[in-house]
Amino acid sequence: IFQFATVDGSVHVTASDKEWKVLWKDSYEWEGPIADLRFVSIQGVLCLVAACAVEQVVLFTHLIENRSLSRFVLLPDAHMYDSPTCIQLMDIDYDRQPEILVGTYGGMLLVYKITFMKDGTPKPVLRYIRNYNSPLFSICYSDVTSDGLFEILLLSHNGIHVLQRCLKTAAAYVGRLLRDYTPTKTCPFFSEHYHG
Repeated sequence: IFQFATVDGSVHVTASDKEWKVLWKDSYEWEGPIADLRFVSIQGVLCLVAACAVEQVVLFTHLIENRSLSRFVLLPDAHMYDSPTCIQLMDIDYDRQPEILVGTYGGMLLVYKITFMKDGTPKPVLRYIRNYNSPLFSICYSDVTSDGLFEILLLSHNGIHVLQRCLKTAAAYVGRLLRDYTPTKTCPFFSEHYHG
């Protein structure tokens, strides 16, 4: 499955088999250019997040099941903070599900949590807002401090902003992993080679 967007506001998704035979394809039209477009798996559901530079940020859900872009929801208030310019997907609360980060030309960073109700309807919730007083052009994540935790990097008109993880939250997460870890004969973190 692959996606692409055009300057005139079209989003296209096509699914093919291993021999490149098209299984299905669909498109969605906006009134302006697409700023960013990304696939994401949320709770095992393949979704597509699309940001139109002059409209809203849309989460298309259940792409595989519906074989189309027919099921979608708007991210609430994403259009209230100027034009969306960039999207990133990252698990920032350590629940093993990615949050959707949206940067805007108005300098706002918006973080959305997506959950699904029992009927499969997605429920996006705006969990965090921060103003950087300068347009945000890109959101990346990388371990720039070499501490084993990924930082969020925001590229703005004023430079690069580095958002570090809360160490208290990270320590609690690692503590949960260690508490729930069941020792086995093989270690999942390292590969062992014996030469005898």
